[in-house]
Amino acid sequence: MSDLIQAIRAYPELLQVCGVLGSLLYIGGFALLQTGRICGNGPIYSCNQLTAATLVLVSLFGAFNLGAFLVQIGVVTFGTYGLIRRLRMRRRGTYPAGTGLIRSVANGQSAPAPRDDLQATCDWETHRPEPAGGRPVPPYPAAAAPTP
Repeated sequence: MSDLIQAIRAYPELLQVCGVLGSLLYIGGFALLQTGRICGNGPIYSCNQLTAATLVLVSLFGAFNLGAFLVQIGVVTFGTYGLIRRLRMRRRGTYPAGTGLIRSVANGQSAPAPRDDLQATCDWETHRPEPAGGRPVPPYPAAAAPTP
């Protein structure tokens, strides 16, 4: 294993390219998520994050940084768990429709609505807070209540 690490360290330019490419994937995926082009619950975003984290991990062979290493290990661990979970849900047919690529941005059509028979993807739907003093708790802050 140490021979492999030494062989990788012999190409510092390649390690730097891996780090830059990984950071571009991180920023690009986040930009696509924030502009509504991909869904954060879809496998596309998870795969992007896993690829970015792996490239940054490879770049750390050249100049190790414990903080960056721990962050990347966390992203790889939880990203892999989330991706496996999503793929299992999709295989069982319990994955909500409309996650992944958001087509409404691409062709002007709205994304398909999730079916009602699927399990909720939001904790709010399954565990509503108890009413405070007998009053129902609205699903939004009082300051952000819609006007009639």
